[in-house]
Amino acid sequence: MMRALANWDPSYGHDNISFYDEYIHRHAPINIGWLSMPGDDSLEATGLGLIQDLEGNPEHLAASLDDGSVCIWDVRPRYTDSDLSQGRIVGKSSPGLLSGGFRAGQSREEIRAIMTETGAVESVSIDNDRGRGYFAQNSTLVEVDLATLQVVSQEIFPFPVAALSQSRDSSLVVGTNWTIHIHDPRNKSKSAVDPSLRCEIIGGPSATHASLSQPGPLSILDRAEDESIWIAGRFTHLLNYDRRFFPRILGTVHSGGRISCIAESPRPYVPRSLDLLQNPSITISDVCAAKTAHGSTILAAGEYKGKGSLEFYGLAPSSAGSVVTESYRNRQTAASTRLLSVAAHGYSTVFSDGDGNLKWVERDGMTAIRSYNINEAVDPPSFNQAQSTAQGPDEPSQGDIVQKMIPLRPSRGSWSSKRADVNQSELVLKTGDGRIGVLGFGHNTLYTREEEETIVETTEQRERRDAEKQYRETLGRALQSQADEVRFMRGLGLLG
Repeated sequence: MMRALANWDPSYGHDNISFYDEYIHRHAPINIGWLSMPGDDSLEATGLGLIQDLEGNPEHLAASLDDGSVCIWDVRPRYTDSDLSQGRIVGKSSPGLLSGGFRAGQSREEIRAIMTETGAVESVSIDNDRGRGYFAQNSTLVEVDLATLQVVSQEIFPFPVAALSQSRDSSLVVGTNWTIHIHDPRNKSKSAVDPSLRCEIIGGPSATHASLSQPGPLSILDRAEDESIWIAGRFTHLLNYDRRFFPRILGTVHSGGRISCIAESPRPYVPRSLDLLQNPSITISDVCAAKTAHGSTILAAGEYKGKGSLEFYGLAPSSAGSVVTESYRNRQTAASTRLLSVAAHGYSTVFSDGDGNLKWVERDGMTAIRSYNINEAVDPPSFNQAQSTAQGPDEPSQGDIVQKMIPLRPSRGSWSSKRADVNQSELVLKTGDGRIGVLGFGHNTLYTREEEETIVETTEQRERRDAEKQYRETLGRALQSQADEVRFMRGLGLLG
């Protein structure tokens, strides 16, 4: 009994874990409150970033929209003595801010084509220290003052921007299709290279950027602990750079898969070989020693031979920076389709797949906790209105998918004397259809709508929404049927 309890215990070291919250996360109904978009047009979000205060508490969400504007929502933690409605729009820039403004005769469709041309998911980075947001739009990096929602500067890179790291120390890492740059807006001498010099950039080394032998970085992790930069994407290796010796590459870690997203868990990786139930020779003290060791874990989500791949890489400090000591790849039970995003959510790991599923697993990366499909809600709720649905199996998608997830966990070191409501571990979702939602646990969503903000849906809007829903379902069934046919033909050996 003691071995089973120690094997399951999700806490690490001397963590003060709340088993009440843990029970809620594992068993309470799941709610998603969808945030409203500004204006009358059916705007879609193309990028998303989290604005935090000086203590690391979530304050606002900043998103780039497909009309070239920037919109900001309030997501501050709700307290028991507060009657403010979360999810309110607190700021919106003019359309075309990120695309250079509306030119004469430029249509809404042309602006949308500009904003969605590259399809980059990691296209927003927030500098909380300076109150600035960085928005990637094709080959341009636009710096925006988040207080005034005005453009501060623009920088053009030699290739379309594919991924941005989170800003730290007022700088960020920019990944284009073929190059990696460290962008520091305070140092104007280190500007991006002239776009006309693409041949020279690919062909030779430079002191300001690193060239890639294969295109397609999709996710960048910039670690402050050891100044290391980890880059993953359509290539089969994780690339490791050191800021202090950039652009020289420090090393690579072979994955074999195509990685969509990488994130970091601040806790050390506990190898599956330390399973107290599967390996009788392992003692409880061995597991405790692994949990209290120095280090962290890189989480990676992607695709390997057509199936989802969930990967863990344990990092341990060394004299030459952090090194990968252990790794694990779940390519059997993660998902039948490509994994799109991953995040450390409390004491578990959550990831999304191409069927619209969200799945939570234990620290071993294999043991399932629960799952949820965002398409189970038949009628998408309107502004900040959540709808509870039961958990469902790994079902084929009939609609939307989750491209990006951001945990909303208030800082434990907050000085506020107010008592926060329980269940403050929400998860921000950005979907493939450009919607933004906040996932929570329990019967009542934390993102409730005030009575005076009730939006009345007209008959025309309902008919349009129903038609769009029917089209998504029909298209989803057609794509699923085509995928089934391809798998069947491959099984007969008729396809390579």
